[in-house]
Amino acid sequence: MWPDASKVAAKEKSILQFEAQENIRLPKSYKELIRLQNGGLLRKNLLKTSEPTSYGFDFLEIYRLFGLHELITAIPFQDQNPLPGKKIYFSQDNNRFLGFDYQTSDPSILYVDFETLQVLPVAENFKDFLDKLYDAEFANGELSTYSHDKLEIMLQSRSVIAQEAILAELEDDADKEWYFNQLKKLIATGNEESAYRLFENQILYFKRKLPKETVDAFFPLFHNQTEKWASLKKEWEDNY
Repeated sequence: MWPDASKVAAKEKSILQFEAQENIRLPKSYKELIRLQNGGLLRKNLLKTSEPTSYGFDFLEIYRLFGLHELITAIPFQDQNPLPGKKIYFSQDNNRFLGFDYQTSDPSILYVDFETLQVLPVAENFKDFLDKLYDAEFANGELSTYSHDKLEIMLQSRSVIAQEAILAELEDDADKEWYFNQLKKLIATGNEESAYRLFENQILYFKRKLPKETVDAFFPLFHNQTEKWASLKKEWEDNY
């Protein structure tokens, strides 16, 4: 279910408080999941649909399942395009949402694209939704247009060489904190050389865009502190 089992479980008290506050009952299968891990990236990321979506001819993509504290009960777009009944959204990709549709006691699952104004039922209930999810490798495509969640899923499933190629293509990503977190993961998995090559390019070509504190804290992460490392550190300190 979870490719990165790193989040703590939701507390029963918090679940009951949320349900009382919203005057609903969350689906049993959803509560069973968040009692084990309170949301995160998903291992299976595709769902067949009965009509085309902005993702493709007959499918949609889902990258992350929200934990209890991340569930969306109201969104700005809904004021402009009101939908009947109560909705609680458990996943978001830009203007596209997946959520529980409480027009029935056991909520069905609804896909809503507020940009194209598409509203599409995709599963009878949350258990049915989970059963229908399937896995397939994402094509590289225009990586700069992908969400960070989608990119992280891709990185987790690729070889080190492929990871380095993806991150090299994303070297001008505006969110440098996110980018450096991906380099940290390379180091943590024993791929320091790949991380260093990507880090070096950041220093040499994007130094004016880099957050100083982040870079300063990154240099000590390398175990192999060679003369080349020292030269790069000096380049950074002298020219920032």
